[in-house]
Amino acid sequence: MQFFRFCLAWIGVLFIPMAAPADIADQVTDFTLDNGLQVVVIEDHRASVVVHMLWYRAGSSDEPAGVSGIAHFLEHLLFKQTKTLEAGEFSRVVAENGGSDNAFTSKDFTAYFQRVAADRLDLMMQMEADRMVNLDLSKEDILTEREVIIEERNQRVENSPGALFREQTTAALFLNHRYGVTVIGWRHEMEKLSLSDALDFYWQYYAPNNAVLVVAGDVRPDDVRQLAEKITGLCPPIRSLARAHARKSRRKLPRGV
Repeated sequence: MQFFRFCLAWIGVLFIPMAAPADIADQVTDFTLDNGLQVVVIEDHRASVVVHMLWYRAGSSDEPAGVSGIAHFLEHLLFKQTKTLEAGEFSRVVAENGGSDNAFTSKDFTAYFQRVAADRLDLMMQMEADRMVNLDLSKEDILTEREVIIEERNQRVENSPGALFREQTTAALFLNHRYGVTVIGWRHEMEKLSLSDALDFYWQYYAPNNAVLVVAGDVRPDDVRQLAEKITGLCPPIRSLARAHARKSRRKLPRGV
């Protein structure tokens, strides 16, 4: 329930000026698909717009020691190519359909979202399901995007005394916990992040039974359920998050998704 409330808070931000927060809790429906994907539907019919968000229960606190920043790095890499989409095609298709998209990483989750016309929901769901299981990275992707996240650290942390202070304070407060590790990662570890590191994290945590799908806007719960079952519901779950890497060769997306 706490997670749902957090989702509602973010949806409220994304839907300004659409949402009326006073009654939004009464408009929420939630259910779970057979593959373990939790779905939350928030109805708001005042404009023909929808926000499609996929939250993975994987953030910086889930990273193995020595590869800090891999959760945030993977967030960037999910905008690269899949087995069916070219690098950058995801965001280009969203923009061509009049929408916007982005993603963010925190200590406990990583989330991806699109805001589009309501009749484009199925397209967003198809592309998001595709990159849940069909990510197709290369060593060149790692080299170029790694420089991007290092420069992001330079801008947001290294050049900000306040950010450096907060980073060191948090590390001191959580000496023996992964919360003490900065989300963007320690620079000396970021410089060594590899293709293997990214794929290990991807195969371990990016699965429907480790995710929550939030759909908010001009939608009906029954319609969302039908779409989700037909599209994201075909993504195979991982039986054990701890043994996910050993099962990656079996996670194939069925044809038509």
